[in-house]
Amino acid sequence: MKRGGFTLIELLVVIAIIAILAAILFPVFARAREKARQSSCLSNVKQLMLAVQQYVQDYDERVPSHGNWGAVSLHWSEQIYPYVKNPGVFGCPSAASASPTTEDEIDNYFNFSWNYYGNGALRWLKLAVIRRPAEALVILDNDYYIANPWRGDGGAIDNEGVPRHNEGANIGFMDGHGKWMKPTNYVDVRLWDWRLF
Repeated sequence: MKRGGFTLIELLVVIAIIAILAAILFPVFARAREKARQSSCLSNVKQLMLAVQQYVQDYDERVPSHGNWGAVSLHWSEQIYPYVKNPGVFGCPSAASASPTTEDEIDNYFNFSWNYYGNGALRWLKLAVIRRPAEALVILDNDYYIANPWRGDGGAIDNEGVPRHNEGANIGFMDGHGKWMKPTNYVDVRLWDWRLF
């Protein structure tokens, strides 16, 4: 008995089923890839916070300065670099902007923001002054300075105005831990907030 081929309707049904499956699965795969990049970025944040902790121990418990104040000429990233020794740690795999590839680039091409007001304004803040270091935001996963996280003009937001990692961002805290958070969970607390002192 001779076997016939597919009819046009059968072929169109198969193509439609494949298109529907692709439309369902592609966003899932995209979220999974972003989750992997989020984990890699969080690892970088934790390494940077460990470097900050080591810096603090070596400098009489003084937190690195942002670097744009008076006699302080080194950027925060340059101050902690000796404890990191890897420019790739200053990059986020989801960042739209360039990541550093050499030590010379870490003050210009980093993808994390130092809390500018936390110890830029206070300068050479002592660790003992912070009463709640587990809530004191130090590093935020974005390309802008931190004034008030997620206020709408840059905090934790990429160049398109959207948080980088699954509607949130990775944050480094003064006690050394890093955590992913959504904007609604961390609107008001920042390192310079006097409730933390």
